[in-house]
Amino acid sequence: MRIRSQTDFWCGVLFFAIGIAFMVMARNYRLGIAARMGPGFFPMWLGGTLAGLGLLLAVPAIVRSGATLPSLQPRPLLTILTGIVVFALLLQPLGFVAAAAILIVVCGFADPDMRPVESIGLAILLTAFSVGVFVILLGLPLNLWPNL
Repeated sequence: MRIRSQTDFWCGVLFFAIGIAFMVMARNYRLGIAARMGPGFFPMWLGGTLAGLGLLLAVPAIVRSGATLPSLQPRPLLTILTGIVVFALLLQPLGFVAAAAILIVVCGFADPDMRPVESIGLAILLTAFSVGVFVILLGLPLNLWPNL
């Protein structure tokens, strides 16, 4: 069997696998009914929907022409993982604002076309947005600045 649209097929397989995993994990919880939902109701329906979307994406990819999978690029993967580890290590000593800004600048190195000025501008915008969402709107008790 030849897969004609590899990107669509493997994306669909991934969606299907994640959806089935959610459904398997949700079976240990009480489902309930739509009027009185149990803790497993939403994960079960979400998993089923995701698995269905995965099938809708993967099955036509067998006969429909499309793009092939690009080769695996280690630089973006390692850069993003490094940014996440750096964020985790710097969150406590430097606070959320500095750790988030550093995370965004470090992750900017994943794109070879991104200039430092763009990365810094993006860091300022996304950090301000994150503080607005997580601290102001959601009221999460995050340490924004270093504990001195």
